[in-house]
Amino acid sequence: MLVFEEKPDHVTMIGVLCACSHAGLVEEGRRYFLSMTRDYGLVPMKDHYTCMVDLLGRAGHLDEAKSLIETMPVEPDAVVWGSLLGACKVSRNITLGKYVAEKLLEIDPTNSAPYVLLSNMYAEHGKWGDVRKVRNMMRHHGVIKQPGYSWIEIMGDMHTFMVKDKRHPQKREIFSVLKDLTEQMKLAGYIPSMV
Repeated sequence: MLVFEEKPDHVTMIGVLCACSHAGLVEEGRRYFLSMTRDYGLVPMKDHYTCMVDLLGRAGHLDEAKSLIETMPVEPDAVVWGSLLGACKVSRNITLGKYVAEKLLEIDPTNSAPYVLLSNMYAEHGKWGDVRKVRNMMRHHGVIKQPGYSWIEIMGDMHTFMVKDKRHPQKREIFSVLKDLTEQMKLAGYIPSMV
């Protein structure tokens, strides 16, 4: 099947694989990935493997994604392992999630993201002893989770918000608007995700 009028390059194939991932087109993504070498003479690079791990992870094919990472011809980095860890959290696969978090911590033991994701996975399953172990590991390595920030510019003024920050001078008005928006969303049929 000829899809491209001209021979695609590496960047084009990243776009195609990402599109397959976001559309849930697993078989098509596999075909395009294999066609890179077979049909177009392109050697897949780390970014292509990361797209495939994302595609497989989103589809719940976690073992296949892990196998792909472990057989990559290039050294897997934190991005590709992080993609699989995110999929483990969504799929609620603690066993593989722990393995992947360990791989990420081998790469960078000071990165808070693997600790936080793993801790959250344990908490979702009520494994409070494991949550404590992860938090103790963070303390042992001097890892501090940086709070999330958001900011918005309104009429030339920059407003910043931090997760769980209730010190904003207009907090009452902000929370009132958020409450109204939440009610409107519920009336429109929105059902919040429990995952």
